[in-house]
Amino acid sequence: MSILKRPPGDLFTFRLFFKLTSKITVPCDKIYLWATTINPYYQYSDYDVTGNWKTLTATDYRTQLTDSIKSNLVVIGLKDHLTSVDFNKEDTVPDIAEYLIELFDNHIDKTFILLTSVEGLDVYIKNLNVSIIPWGGDITNHQREYQKLEPVLEKNLDSKHTFLSLNRNRRTHRAMLVALLHALGWQKHGLISCMFKDTITDIIEYTKWKVSDSDLYSDGWNELLTSTDLLTDSLAIYEKHDNDNVSNFKNSLKTYYENTFVEIISETSYTESCYNLTEKTLNSVYGCSFPILLCSKGSVDFLRSMGLDMFDDIVDHSYDAIDDPAERLEAAIIDNAELLTNNKRTKDLWVQNKTRFENNVDFCRERLYNYYSDRAVRLFDKEISNELQGG
Repeated sequence: MSILKRPPGDLFTFRLFFKLTSKITVPCDKIYLWATTINPYYQYSDYDVTGNWKTLTATDYRTQLTDSIKSNLVVIGLKDHLTSVDFNKEDTVPDIAEYLIELFDNHIDKTFILLTSVEGLDVYIKNLNVSIIPWGGDITNHQREYQKLEPVLEKNLDSKHTFLSLNRNRRTHRAMLVALLHALGWQKHGLISCMFKDTITDIIEYTKWKVSDSDLYSDGWNELLTSTDLLTDSLAIYEKHDNDNVSNFKNSLKTYYENTFVEIISETSYTESCYNLTEKTLNSVYGCSFPILLCSKGSVDFLRSMGLDMFDDIVDHSYDAIDDPAERLEAAIIDNAELLTNNKRTKDLWVQNKTRFENNVDFCRERLYNYYSDRAVRLFDKEISNELQGG
């Protein structure tokens, strides 16, 4: 087995990789790695085992991956999402997916099983010599820590804030979201962060989105740039550089959830057709907030089919079926105007549905992980059976 690099908090998928690959009785290459390391922009410096300072790039990890491919059957466990920060509608294939397509083409004589954190990756990767099995996104990270986490079941019913919108790393949909909220004048109804605001001057030029009213977004962005009401969290939200999401929840996010009742969840994936559900969605469950999920098309439907209560009788999720990213964003926000801005009504709804939030937390403590594990085992067993039968 080749373990090229593990991401923080990956115990669930790492153990699942061992469980699945132990079933294989024929010669096989087993390769586990963090997808971030083969992102074309990746670079990491640290001391190696000999005490020398060393810098590794995506080229180094891509070379290691290629060198690890020797057998006719190759199982790759790829953790994390497959896109760069600024993936746009005009981009055809996410960076890392494009690399994988080329990798599989260059080894057409091999059979690959790709275990991935991404749902719907077969939209992009259609190579005939690879079978794609999703095994749970970053929502499965820090499983043990989240299972012990106390949810926010007591909220400040005197809070003047209705919604929460957390936007740390720069993504096109996050920039457009905060611009839209400010253009509508809704910042007074919520707690909003935008830690990348100083990196963008012209929002329309940056996102390249086709919108019906570009002036609306430009005016909203300019309003945001001069706002003094944004949350001022540090970019260094982790005490250690290990993505300790549970500690971040306890130390920073819990207070925000205690004072808000709806969350506009700005997921990592949005414009691309495949998606990696992350701790952002899980935090919202433990934060016990009504969810408006800004993620790729179909992600709400996926969570619903998994068994999570998406509060369809309260939240208008019709945006989830819209292809165009700008239209989907505007529908998600404007179609839920009452929920986002009517403070008293939203609080009353929260109190009336408190038990449903508890049920969602119970689901995420155990059944969420069972869902991902059982599905991966079922699909993997099928592929291995086909491989052993020569089909």
